[in-house]
Amino acid sequence: MIGPRTIISPGLVHRNNNTFGDWQNDITPETYIVEAWGEGFMLGALLIMSLIVIVNMRRKVLLHKLILLELIFAMSHGTFCFMAFRGYGWYLSATAALLYCSNFTHNVVAWLKIRPFFVGRHPSFGPGVCMWVRCVYLTTLAMTVPVLIFQIFNNFRFFNNISRLYERVRPYEPLMRDPWWVFSCLTLFHMIQKSYSLNIFPLMAKCLRFAILLAAIFLAIALTLMDVLACIIPSLSVTYGINPYWKIALIFKCLADNIMLDNFQSVLQQLQGLQRQGTAAMGNDIRTISQNEIDLASRPGTNSMHMLSTQDVNMPNNLN
Repeated sequence: MIGPRTIISPGLVHRNNNTFGDWQNDITPETYIVEAWGEGFMLGALLIMSLIVIVNMRRKVLLHKLILLELIFAMSHGTFCFMAFRGYGWYLSATAALLYCSNFTHNVVAWLKIRPFFVGRHPSFGPGVCMWVRCVYLTTLAMTVPVLIFQIFNNFRFFNNISRLYERVRPYEPLMRDPWWVFSCLTLFHMIQKSYSLNIFPLMAKCLRFAILLAAIFLAIALTLMDVLACIIPSLSVTYGINPYWKIALIFKCLADNIMLDNFQSVLQQLQGLQRQGTAAMGNDIRTISQNEIDLASRPGTNSMHMLSTQDVNMPNNLN
């Protein structure tokens, strides 16, 4: 690993000189170690998730292919910390462009996850709601394409010491990449509570994948907020975008996509079946106990009152 070329005190930052995009020049060893750890962690996690998706994906399912593409796009941006050659800023910005493509693909995946709730023969909402959701979601998502291209251009200019406009736009990046994904998560929670009448905590106990899915969603949202704060508060990062928060948030967002590869409707139907199996098993146990009592009471010479009193006496032992 190539270390920072110049080491200065943490209070001296490079935002007012002519090399504002050369973040490696003006960081402490501790900051460089944190950045290297964050990129290595992101690259390794995305690589492992890609292999898991490849093993479990079905060839003819578009959703699975897009999830894999999302991971591959984001993977390259976990390597720029280890480069220091001439023209390095172009390499950083090129991998950042793939990261923006990954963010857009992530929102397309989020739509495909909730699409069965709004499109099909048996949608979960009224025709008017379904039409408005489809129009607003897809139209606003398409409108982010020019904005993402503009931000890719700003990234190139910033990390090659040409323009500092990137510093002003960077805190607003979550507004052009996360609302659609957050909406899909809210739709999932609404469907769990209203349409499927599922209890979240018992399901988390029965299905570990569902528990991991919810944990990944909440952690991704929390770390995205930390990334925004790091852009607003100078003491939380040396250069805009050089912090571990967005990297870990990206990992959890990708984990939420591939922990359950299918759309949310299929997932909830499976969870509903799991809950019904548990209820049916409890009912079978009750029916078995009742049948045993009937068989015992029907035996010749059996006193039903004596049987009841014996059960009452033995009840504490059964509870233990």
